[in-house]
Amino acid sequence: MISKLRFEQRACFVAGQAKSGTTLLMALLDSHPELLVLPEETAYFPTVLTKYAPRGRRAQFDYLTEQSLSNVLFGGPCKWGKRNYATFPREKFLQMFERAAFDPANAQEDLLVLMVKAYAATLGRSPDTVTRWVEKTPANRNHVSAIVSLFPHAKILITLRDPRAILAAQIALERTRQTGRFSTYYVIAHWRVAAKLARRVRDAKVPGLVVQYERLVHEPARTMEEVCGYLEIEFDPETVLTPTKVGRFWSGNSAARMNFSQISTEPVTRWERELSKDEIGWVEWHCRDLMPEFGYEPRLSRRELRYFVRPIRGERPREYLKSRAYSLRDDWIRSAVERV
Repeated sequence: MISKLRFEQRACFVAGQAKSGTTLLMALLDSHPELLVLPEETAYFPTVLTKYAPRGRRAQFDYLTEQSLSNVLFGGPCKWGKRNYATFPREKFLQMFERAAFDPANAQEDLLVLMVKAYAATLGRSPDTVTRWVEKTPANRNHVSAIVSLFPHAKILITLRDPRAILAAQIALERTRQTGRFSTYYVIAHWRVAAKLARRVRDAKVPGLVVQYERLVHEPARTMEEVCGYLEIEFDPETVLTPTKVGRFWSGNSAARMNFSQISTEPVTRWERELSKDEIGWVEWHCRDLMPEFGYEPRLSRRELRYFVRPIRGERPREYLKSRAYSLRDDWIRSAVERV
C-alpha cells in the first residue's frame, strides 16, 4: 500500500551503534519494492544539520558528496571496506542532485529529501511507488528529537547488540585498519545511549521499533515480518531475507572479514572466544546495569578495579587515558544525578 503522506514525510531512519546490525538491517530492506533505501550513510543529522548548517547549502552539499560515507555514490573514494558501485550511474546521480539542490524553486526543500528524490530518479523510480524511503546513520541515535521535529511522520528503527560483541568487533576492526584512534570509551558510551533509547521506545516515550541483532539473525523471518508490519509494507520472505545493496547481493560487513551466503548466527557468540576476562570486565563494569533489560546477562559476578584499569587490545596510550578520564567523568555525573 503506497503511503498517502507527502514524499518528504515518508521517511524511515535507522539508528543504533556501529557494528550493531544497522547495515545488515538495511541490506535486508534494500530490495523491497515498496522501499527506497539509501545504501550509504549520510550523517545528515549528526553532521550536515549541525556542523555545516551555518555554512550554507553549498557546504552541506559538498560534505554529502565529497566527505560523508555516501560520497562513494557520487564517484568519491571508499573510506572503509569494499564498495562496488561500478554499475551505478554515479555521475548522473551527482548531476541530478546538484541541479535539484541549487534550483531556486527548491530553496525551501530539505536537502536530504532532494538527495533521496535524485536517487530515486537516478534509479528510474517514481516517488509514487515508494511507501517509505530509508536512511541509515548509527549516530541518528543522538538526534531522535530533531528527526521527529523535521519528519513528524517518520518511522525509526533502533538496532541493539550485546556490548561485549561490539567491543570484540571493534577490536577486530582496529587490528585491520590500524587507525591509532580506537576508543574503548566510545564502545560503551554509544551502547549506553542506544540502550537508553531502546528503553524509551519500549516505554512508548519516543516513536520507534527496537531490532535486536541477536534476534534478527536467529529469527530473521519473524523479526523482518515485525519490521515490515511497523513500516506498513508487505512482508515477502523471498525479498527481505536476502541481503542486497542497490539490488545486488551483499556478502556482509563483518569486522572479522567473513563473507556469508545467508544470514549467519556465528557472530552472536564470537565475542565469547575472542575477548579476555578483563575485556569482558571492562564492558560489564560500564553496562551491567542496563544489560539484563535486553537479555545480556553479565558473566562476571561483580565490578573489579582491574577491569577498569587494564588496557584493551589495540588501545594506544592517549586513547587509554582519554577513555578512563571520560569514564570517571560519566560515573561522577551519574552519581550526581542519582543523588538529586
